[in-house]
Amino acid sequence: MTTSQSSSPKYLQEDLSEERKKFLSTLPKEKGWMESTIYNYQGFWSSSRAIQGVIACQQQFQAQDSDIILVTSPKSGTVWLKSLLIALVNRNNHPIFEKDHPLLLKNAHDLVLFLELDLYADGQVPDFSSFTSPRLLATHVPFASLPKSVQNSRTKLVYLCRNPRDTFISIWNFANNLRLDNHKDTNSIEEMFDHFCKGVSLYGPFWNNVLDYWKKSIENSDKDFS
Repeated sequence: MTTSQSSSPKYLQEDLSEERKKFLSTLPKEKGWMESTIYNYQGFWSSSRAIQGVIACQQQFQAQDSDIILVTSPKSGTVWLKSLLIALVNRNNHPIFEKDHPLLLKNAHDLVLFLELDLYADGQVPDFSSFTSPRLLATHVPFASLPKSVQNSRTKLVYLCRNPRDTFISIWNFANNLRLDNHKDTNSIEEMFDHFCKGVSLYGPFWNNVLDYWKKSIENSDKDFS
């Protein structure tokens, strides 16, 4: 593994096995935002490693009715939403003015892990034994690609949508900063805006992701959406 690969987030590293390369070769692909290439799996675009995490999660994750899953498109206020939910869920055990409040000691991303990017990254099997109820989890995955156990349970889904203009600018800046950190050329705003408008964005098309959850919240009156 090169130095740049080892310093980048694990889900962006592209040192793939031959088996993974063979699978990815069957998927539509486009130029990536942060990585060299992104792939279309089940109708949404993502990095090669994130897709592996999605598949592992779909196959293995067993949802509980008490679970709370935070859903966002990338760069849509995920950290804020995680922080708010942490504060609300733990308000009895950790008053907001407590000096050792979890949010003062750790990053919100370390307290609420992504299913596909953290817990099931690289197809690993996570240990949930240390998780207390309700389990706070997060994902960027469209509703149709969530594990069946999530779709068919009373798991609570909290969805946050952001103005697409602001989302695009945030993704573009974030992606280019990561590319610079890993010694890659930056992408022009014109090129990536064209990508975004065509639906080739992380976990996009953007509006498909939003509308998917919106429609399901109306259709599934017995399921908790926020």
